[in-house]
Amino acid sequence: MGFSTTYLGRLDIHPLLNDFEVEWLRAFAAIDRRHYTEPYEVAMNPRALAIDDWQQHQAGSRPDGRDPFKSLSPDDGSPYPYLDWQPCTQGCCLGWERREKSRMAEEWLQYLIDHFLRPGAHARLDGRPEFEPFTFDHVVNGIIAGERDDTGELFLIRCEDNVIRRETLVNPERDEWLMGW
Repeated sequence: MGFSTTYLGRLDIHPLLNDFEVEWLRAFAAIDRRHYTEPYEVAMNPRALAIDDWQQHQAGSRPDGRDPFKSLSPDDGSPYPYLDWQPCTQGCCLGWERREKSRMAEEWLQYLIDHFLRPGAHARLDGRPEFEPFTFDHVVNGIIAGERDDTGELFLIRCEDNVIRRETLVNPERDEWLMGW
């Protein structure tokens, strides 16, 4: 059960991301954040990690005894386990990856901007060598339209000078099943 949101649009990034920034951010977007306790950890091969972890989950065994799938709250401070937004391969924009049950777009987009893109971004102080090629000098602007399939809500996500805000165009419909008796 759950809902999905469909998005249309993109957020433009100026200046363009360099190749290393694109590669790292796309790897960051490929992993389930529940596997990590550090906010900037990224596996060398995130897709292999995801397959291995899924197989362990299916088998009911984990070497460390914990089950990251029992919660939707990552331990690394990120907004939600799944990041459905990533830069295009040219590094000119952030776009939606068209995943089912996509949610928390505003929170994730602001997180990406605040931690990795804008001047003064949090990751610049982390000291990890993988951030040395990052420029932390980007400005993000653009508009994305969103529609929730469960309520019919239609909204815009606007980004102006690295600040994300949401504007509702069509209010959500009331769901009588969820109203209680």
